Amino acid sequence: MATNLHELMSGAAGVGARLRSLRKERHLTQMELARQIGIQQSDLSRMEKGEYRVSLDNLFKILAAFDVSVNDFFVAQPAASEPRRALSHEDMQILHLVRQLGEDGRREAMEFLEFKVRREQQDRRAIAARRESRETGS
Repeated sequence: MATNLHELMSGAAGVGARLRSLRKERHLTQMELARQIGIQQSDLSRMEKGEYRVSLDNLFKILAAFDVSVNDFFVAQPAASEPRRALSHEDMQILHLVRQLGEDGRREAMEFLEFKVRREQQDRRAIAARRESRETGS
């Protein structure tokens, strides 16, 4: 089991997480990206989950599709709108619990967290749209 963030993000899991992050930033579906780089969607899904190692050939295709350098791919920069903050006690408790899960449990937890984040983002956008609609009188 990984003992620190560097170990956790190394290897196939780190590449997969970065791949998923870049794909979502560019609002691409797995199917769309898979077509662009010439692989099956199921293989891309397994790469993102860290279940399947990305070949060097596919890595270069991915870099080309995202128009990023090798350095930029492996050294993710935090978004300007997301300032870094220290981990809270609650963050540490969550991390401790996740570390106790097996591979399937971690994947399920990640999928659930991604779902919750998307749902809250949608809710915030809907609230903002309603507020804007009231303010403009439409």
